[in-house]
Amino acid sequence: MFKKNTPRLIVIGVVLLWGLYALVPTFKFNSLSANEKAAMTEAGTLEDLEKKSIRQGLDLQGGMHIVLEVDIPTLVENLASNRNDRFYAVFDKVKAEDQLATENFIGRFMAEAQAQELRLTRYFMDYGSDPTAIQTALEDEATDAINRALEILQNRVDEFGVSEPTIQKQGNRRVIVELAGIQDPDRARSLLESTALLEFALLKDGAVTQNLLTRMDRVLKGSDELDGVLETEETPVAEETEARTADEQEVSLTELFGTTEEDTVAEDTSEVLVDKDLFEERPFSSLLRQIGNDLGVPEQNLRAVNRIIEMAEIQSLLDAGEGRFSLTKEIENWTLPEGGAEAFYRMYHLESDAGLTGGVIEEAQATLYNGQPIVTLSMNSEGAKTWSRLTGANVGRRLAILLDGKVHMAPVIRTKISDGQTQVEGFANMNEAKDIAIVLRAGALPAPVDIIEERTVGPSLGQDSIDQGTRSIITGLLLVLTFMAFYYKGAGFIASFALMWNLILVLAVLAAFKAALTLPGIAGLILTVGMAVDANVIIFERIREELGKGKTPRSAIDSGYSRAITTIIDANVTTILAALVLMQFGTGPIRGFAVVLFWGILTSMFTAIFTTRTIFNVITSKRELKALSI
Repeated sequence: MFKKNTPRLIVIGVVLLWGLYALVPTFKFNSLSANEKAAMTEAGTLEDLEKKSIRQGLDLQGGMHIVLEVDIPTLVENLASNRNDRFYAVFDKVKAEDQLATENFIGRFMAEAQAQELRLTRYFMDYGSDPTAIQTALEDEATDAINRALEILQNRVDEFGVSEPTIQKQGNRRVIVELAGIQDPDRARSLLESTALLEFALLKDGAVTQNLLTRMDRVLKGSDELDGVLETEETPVAEETEARTADEQEVSLTELFGTTEEDTVAEDTSEVLVDKDLFEERPFSSLLRQIGNDLGVPEQNLRAVNRIIEMAEIQSLLDAGEGRFSLTKEIENWTLPEGGAEAFYRMYHLESDAGLTGGVIEEAQATLYNGQPIVTLSMNSEGAKTWSRLTGANVGRRLAILLDGKVHMAPVIRTKISDGQTQVEGFANMNEAKDIAIVLRAGALPAPVDIIEERTVGPSLGQDSIDQGTRSIITGLLLVLTFMAFYYKGAGFIASFALMWNLILVLAVLAAFKAALTLPGIAGLILTVGMAVDANVIIFERIREELGKGKTPRSAIDSGYSRAITTIIDANVTTILAALVLMQFGTGPIRGFAVVLFWGILTSMFTAIFTTRTIFNVITSKRELKALSI
């Protein structure tokens, strides 16, 4: 008889060892002191250990609650194939109203356009031949944009490694995101807001750039619009740049990854560094510096340069095919010939149209090369062909890599690249490289998104919840174990062993499948304890009935399990189905409860039916029992 139990014992032993092994990282992580965690963080090993341990939900360890709003006005502006002053007269008016009434921007835009007799077919010729068709098409585009934004945000958060995030729509232009255990809120916040537009654009020839600067100086010379350009303001340049970026509803991708010391300097650096007489002669080029083969914009001159580029005369000149100017995000220091140093941004004169965009990126991976973080890019077949033509026809020219309109780097094309592979270098750290890889894999957002609400859940609330939940589990478990031992005697101890093992297996499953333990999940654990012991109660009562009929212990055990198993399966199957429905359609804490309940039922059936039966088989196989302690 014992030999027949050998396979069952092997299965039980393997599952038990696996459960203990899966929980080792959790025990190790929770036993670390603050200093040990800090040391492991510096060594880069804490994150791997945390990923293998049981994760905690937002309600237990705190995190972020963010409400994002998709920028529908910017989407409508981008969809317009033709934009002029008449278009912007209507658009800007409705957009200003949109700050107060955020609902139905498209409907109000269409109404205002018709009131001002704006020919919409001229601006949205690809979306219909009459206003009704255009409005329907724009509303469909807006709905599609929100759905795509939801999917892209989901992909970004999933790869970011947050446990059990909640991402769901609210209304027709908002998305709610809840992130548990965020260690770097700024990094997560910017990761969500970034549009993640990747572009590859060729630099203009130096002679062409010099010719353009000369023409710009000629156009600007004596212009009344230059009045006030050199005026100083109390607003630091860094703050002015951030305000301008916010007004444009765009966030640079490289702003995701923390601020540099220069970014946070709160001193007044707005005084323009230029000779007044030279400025009158060369209004634009006098604000620039020659930095090697590149143009540099001193930090103090940034505001003035931006104001000049935004002037209507200069925009008309650039729109006529003269290209565009783009700056780097990161500030650099340049040693002056006369000594000292000057902070500046590099400025590049680029072709108007990008030679390639990030839409062709199939894979982006962050890795280390010669000890430096890089991102390797793989393109699809269409992108590989375009990349091959672009690099092959422009060997020796420089190609700028732009992330959300900011130049990240501008290397020289050394050779034709025909395999669709390339790499981006120059990251400050591995986290920056990883985050850029995440947003490139997930894709660019169809429209900018803005954070309109943000709340942080403190860790103290989570610790209180954990402590109360732990006490409730221990209290309930002790009461159940005491009852089983008192009421069912020896059999009760067997059920208690199975019950303890059931809890270990549930926690092991949570750790192995990287599921999060929430406060409702703790309630699911308590419910699992009750359901697990309920199965044993049914079995033991059936065995008692069989013993009351005069059967031997071994025969009573066989009959008791045979009669009880159908009832146990029927009762548990309905609960499993309910848990599956909650797992499929529930979010956040509801889903956390469903996950624990689902796996708790499966493990309880394994321990209550398979494990306890094996233990009884082993006991009865050694000798013929006269009586059974039950």
